[in-house]
Amino acid sequence: MTPKHHVPFEKNTKCCAPTCTRMAEFEVFLYDVYRHNNEEFYEQDYTCPFLCEEHMRQNEVLAVGNRVPRGYVRYPYSNQHGAQGYTKYSALDEAYRELFSTKSLVTAPEVASAFLEVNDELLRYLAKHPELLREVQPRKFEEIVAALLENQGFEVELTKQTRDGGVDIFAAQNTALGSHLYVIECKRYASHQKVGVELVQRLHGVALAKRATMGILATTSTFSKDAIDFASPLRYSLSLRDFNAMKDWLAGLKKSPSSRSQS
Repeated sequence: MTPKHHVPFEKNTKCCAPTCTRMAEFEVFLYDVYRHNNEEFYEQDYTCPFLCEEHMRQNEVLAVGNRVPRGYVRYPYSNQHGAQGYTKYSALDEAYRELFSTKSLVTAPEVASAFLEVNDELLRYLAKHPELLREVQPRKFEEIVAALLENQGFEVELTKQTRDGGVDIFAAQNTALGSHLYVIECKRYASHQKVGVELVQRLHGVALAKRATMGILATTSTFSKDAIDFASPLRYSLSLRDFNAMKDWLAGLKKSPSSRSQS
């Protein structure tokens, strides 16, 4: 389907993200499908027609919603009028080949439409921009922590949002020393919002009740002094992972088998 364009592109067109001075690298479109006649809607997003690669990725990382026909996804940059549908992108050097003599403009030509899903590419992007962890939705943060644990070789299970019983993730691992179960609680907090001792005590109680090897509380902020004091004598059964620890997790990502085979 040929998309409809509202704003013409020229080679000196800048990214539409506020205060961004980079050159545009992607054209932005609103896409939807009308169920009653299976007709596609595919038009340039006139509220945000062009983005650089950096803001295109942020647009996807911070998106909230489901990509389904007649659904709605909230983005930080695109679809600012709240229309039904979801955002798609087209690399400018592909869409406007006559204006580009090389492919050097776009470093990742495949559009990251899977950024609403947690995958290796998203984790690598967050490793470079860990501050975005504080802006994702709480459930997305849980999914990211689960993916990080899976990357380290754990078998993980996310609990249902409505009935987690104080546990967001179960992580299991079989080693030469036996089988181990970890219960993880995730708190996506702002940097100034410390995790208090009450949450740490509750997680410790849940870990004991589940007969887990360890309880882990992961957060994008830090812990209060009382929380740290409570956890310190329990370092073999209770682990507090603050924002700096989250950055270390991201920095220590292991390459997927497919990535290793290509390197």
